[in-house]
Amino acid sequence: MKLAALTMLLVGLGTHANAQVVPEPPEAEALPSETELAELLADPSTTATDAYQIGVRLFEAQRYDLTEIAWLRAYSLGQDPTLLVAVADTRQRRDDEPGAVAMLEQYLAERPDAPDRASVEARIATLLQSPAILVVRSEQSGHAILLDGVPVEEKTPADLEVETGTHTVVVVGEGKHVGERTIQVAYGEVVQLDFTSGTTSDVTVEESEEAVAQAQLAIEKEDTTIRRAVISTGSIAAAALVTGTVLGFMALQEEQKFRDNPDGEPSDKGELFTTFARVSFGLAALSAVTSFTLFMTHKNKRKRERETADVRIETRGAGATVTLKF
Repeated sequence: MKLAALTMLLVGLGTHANAQVVPEPPEAEALPSETELAELLADPSTTATDAYQIGVRLFEAQRYDLTEIAWLRAYSLGQDPTLLVAVADTRQRRDDEPGAVAMLEQYLAERPDAPDRASVEARIATLLQSPAILVVRSEQSGHAILLDGVPVEEKTPADLEVETGTHTVVVVGEGKHVGERTIQVAYGEVVQLDFTSGTTSDVTVEESEEAVAQAQLAIEKEDTTIRRAVISTGSIAAAALVTGTVLGFMALQEEQKFRDNPDGEPSDKGELFTTFARVSFGLAALSAVTSFTLFMTHKNKRKRERETADVRIETRGAGATVTLKF
């Protein structure tokens, strides 16, 4: 009897355990495709909040191209300038520095009293210093590369960081001239150069007047942005230094009061003034270093450009000697 009872108990426990099925977690909501997203954003019932929340989900899934579409739609519906900064983030994550700069500049234009103007201008200045990337590829790997007439250590395939401007890339393999390309790049731009047996020389003898004017305009725009960033961070450093000095003086006064009357109760004002003075001095130092770094980096860049402004490089392409003028 005992054995039969035990068997029934075990069967009952097994049946009870099978009945307790663990519920499956709810499936995550599927992300819309590009077509579905376009239809959803075009729907008149879709609000700015809806478009923004869709963009958040796409951003978390690292679908930055679709995120930008959603957030731009949210901006068009709600006219919230802060969304332009969010769009700049998506473009920067896609290595589109010029696009990010355009969004940040539009943000500052639409919000002249932006509380984060100094940090946004500093961010723009940093993006304007972003190097361009030349992605050099050839049919056979291991070919030598000359960048602006100077051999580089990397062999094809190679990714070369270059400054904004015009550059000439020559690829040589097995003692033969494979090809040469001259390209003008902007900051943060990524350009792929493929060299094959059919690659022909496309060396530019000299820039057109329109190209020169555009280049000069870009230089002036960059100079203005850097100057504003330097002034903004320098002003913050000066204001923080003055504030720290005043608070430090007030802290010394509180300490002197306690020394003159040691029997009285100590005041918390002295410690409070000391703490805020240290914070102010720290902010002043950080802002001063940022301002100085931006100024010196830009100054050295302009110096290198002046030193190479009159350089002429002779290369051979299609059996002829061509002189490049920068």
